[in-house]
Amino acid sequence: MTQPKSVNMTFDTSLVDLNPNVSFSTTDSSSQPPKPSTPVQHIGTQEAYDQWASVYDSDGNMLQAVDDLELAALLPQSLNQVLSEVNTPTITLLDLGCGTGRNTEKLLSFTLPPGRESTVIGLDFSKGMLDLANSKLQKYNTALEEPRVRLEQCDCFPTMNDPTAPPFPSVPGLAPVNGVISTLVLEHVPLSAYFATLASLLLPNGIAVITNMHSDMGAKSQAGFINKQGVKVRGSSFAHTVQATVDEAVRAGFEVLSVKERDVLKEDMESGQVGERGWKWVGMKVWYGLVVRKVAW
Repeated sequence: MTQPKSVNMTFDTSLVDLNPNVSFSTTDSSSQPPKPSTPVQHIGTQEAYDQWASVYDSDGNMLQAVDDLELAALLPQSLNQVLSEVNTPTITLLDLGCGTGRNTEKLLSFTLPPGRESTVIGLDFSKGMLDLANSKLQKYNTALEEPRVRLEQCDCFPTMNDPTAPPFPSVPGLAPVNGVISTLVLEHVPLSAYFATLASLLLPNGIAVITNMHSDMGAKSQAGFINKQGVKVRGSSFAHTVQATVDEAVRAGFEVLSVKERDVLKEDMESGQVGERGWKWVGMKVWYGLVVRKVAW
């Protein structure tokens, strides 16, 4: 795939089928009459997510639901691993592509052992998403304490548009951290640019949790939404394979600690843990996750 020529990235994903005649929530059948074509608008991913922000947390995103199910165990395990790697009382965590703060809040609500504290940074390209994250997360900051959470709008992946640029995001006062989460972000970024930034953000032995849309799903669907005018709005998307992701992580100086792929299960649907849009994906791999450690040279 060629790299996008403009900085049009954003973070967290929902789903738009690549076949414009297929709806979000049904599967095509030859016995059914063809559906009228839905107009599609391709715009920069930042603009798409700014438009999407107001309904992003409430539009029935099935991939977010699967992500939440997997992170329920994966995130605490990884945060405990970060704690075991760090001797100082305070750990610093960063949500790369935090969107509306869906998983930033999980970092803030994680129960730390006695005597341990955390500070959390959220980075995103979309002001619309960050405005929602800010309203959601400010309850974790009080006037009597140093802020626990800091949200910043920035170009999270500088080398995506300029390979000669420093990969570290340009944010005043930002320094490498102990742990990073980056959930449903990678779909929008070339692998080399993504891992260059990730490597720059982590301290030696730092741990990162990465989740993404599976390439099996990416071949049929991508991030996007239907706006009030009935138009499907899409940004840029890359259908990265699990193996290509692992290979690039190793090239970028990471040790891959674990890899998991995830189907939508019938039980997910019957239990209501995944919304109605998930029925068409039952039995198909839709999600994968990696935990990596930055190698200390």
